[in-house]
Amino acid sequence: MAAPISAAANSLLTLLRQTTIDDHEEVLKAANAALKKTKSDLEAQHVKAVALLNLERYDDVLKVFEDGGDRLKERAKLEYAYALYRAGHQVEAVKIAEAVDSGRGVRHVLAQAVGLSGFGYVDIRLMFDTGIPYGKL
Repeated sequence: MAAPISAAANSLLTLLRQTTIDDHEEVLKAANAALKKTKSDLEAQHVKAVALLNLERYDDVLKVFEDGGDRLKERAKLEYAYALYRAGHQVEAVKIAEAVDSGRGVRHVLAQAVGLSGFGYVDIRLMFDTGIPYGKL
């Protein structure tokens, strides 16, 4: 059974449903306002992460995921994997993306993470499995 939605999350969802906010800064402001009321609001954390991804603020996205903990990382695996990949953490991105049900987005993250790393997929898996850093393989 899903957890009940907090009042702050409900108002954020209502705002997002009633408008067509194309300005990701405005979406970010709305998410921050909801998080001011309830810091642990999972819906607002997720909206904030997506807004930051759209603003290409990848280090900030990773901070949101760290602050949100395992619940947010579990809920938004694809977004988390994408943020890791864009922030230069290809091995971690591959690990997270592999745990997501297959789909176009996951294939994109895996392909990009492997391609940008300069290593092949097998090399990425070996680095992850052994803990050997990039320059030491």
